[in-house]
Amino acid sequence: MDIEEIFRRVERVSDQAAVNLSRTRVTQIRFSNNVIDISNEWNEELASVFLAKNGRTFMFDLKNEKDLDKILPRSISAIEKIGENTDFVSLNDKKNNYRKKRMNDAKLREVEAQQFVTDFINDVKPFVKRTGGVFYKKETEEQMKTPFNEGTERQFGVEFVARAFNDHDYPLQTSFATSSDDDLQDLMRQKDEIMDLARKVKSIKEGREGRYNVIFSPLCFASLVSYTVPMASAFQVDSGMSMFAGRMGEKVGSRSFTVYDDPTDDSMFNSRTFDDEGSPARKTPVIEKGVVKSLLHNFSTASKYHTETTGNAGIISPAPWQISVEPGNEDLDDMIASMKKGLFINNTWYTRFQDYREGVFSTIPRDGIFYIENGEIKESWSGIRISDSLINIYKNIEGISRETKKVKWWDETMHTRSPFVEAAEVNISRSK
Repeated sequence: MDIEEIFRRVERVSDQAAVNLSRTRVTQIRFSNNVIDISNEWNEELASVFLAKNGRTFMFDLKNEKDLDKILPRSISAIEKIGENTDFVSLNDKKNNYRKKRMNDAKLREVEAQQFVTDFINDVKPFVKRTGGVFYKKETEEQMKTPFNEGTERQFGVEFVARAFNDHDYPLQTSFATSSDDDLQDLMRQKDEIMDLARKVKSIKEGREGRYNVIFSPLCFASLVSYTVPMASAFQVDSGMSMFAGRMGEKVGSRSFTVYDDPTDDSMFNSRTFDDEGSPARKTPVIEKGVVKSLLHNFSTASKYHTETTGNAGIISPAPWQISVEPGNEDLDDMIASMKKGLFINNTWYTRFQDYREGVFSTIPRDGIFYIENGEIKESWSGIRISDSLINIYKNIEGISRETKKVKWWDETMHTRSPFVEAAEVNISRSK
């Protein structure tokens, strides 16, 4: 598709228009029961079109430029019948310049996907009964055009998720995602992580209710912050679906806890130089030293809040790009050794909120839950649920590791760089 032609046509029939065109090339290797079962390559092209006319706004997606002949007249007809969008002020009307990405991916591009997966399966076979997962190589080109700005950027990266089961069908999981050659050895070490988790599995028992100190792995903690940081969207705050509503400048975490939306980290796959309306994307502290520091804004929400856009459009609803949790100064082995009674949780899913305003949620840990007593793993647990609030967990953070890991797991976890995080007095209930 030709972004110039699409923009020319939609601009003619609107007061303001924005077109974002995404081209993606994907290589996928999927495996299960120790065998590769799917090998795919595909190309995707999608244009997202925004229109503003007479105070009304409308958006549609376009997969084929020829469909514009049908979709555009219908969109103009629809926009004339809907109510005025009083929340929309304007696209960013300032002419902007964008930083140049720091690409470092030559060696990653040379990784042969099928061979990588085959080697992983063969290396972990002696330690687990079966394994499955998916490996992606992805390359994207993003184009943006508005009446005031235009830009093009590219990104390449890999994502890997593997789940394994031991002889007792106890599940384990690892995840890794990167766009940097500097992380190539970490990618190759994912087999070691699965083997290390397999060695930790001991007497498998149903978990016990109570309050425990919990060490969250990067994958598990990334899931928690992947639900937290999107709530910093000014749109979410205005809708009442956010723990950040009315808490600007308030303490919601320990002093050691800082989390950013950081699209400027080009070693991660979802880095960006501009947002959907042409504002420069930038690193934004959401929680800094435990205090709510900033919301995420597009041009319109920033105008409403009398501040500057953070480069997070979403023209309708601002959204984060990728998350970075500030590392600490502890060593994981020391964190485990000093734990008198607690848990190590490797992953979680099925996170559901009972109260967004207070961050009250429940989630089901999985893929490695280890009960620790006097610095030693005594049991492997199943059948538990975390029933707590994000604010309680963040306020009770007692330790953060120096080591960080970049992870991405389907819809549960955004692209996130996270350390191991220990929190006290986490409420554990039974999931059955």
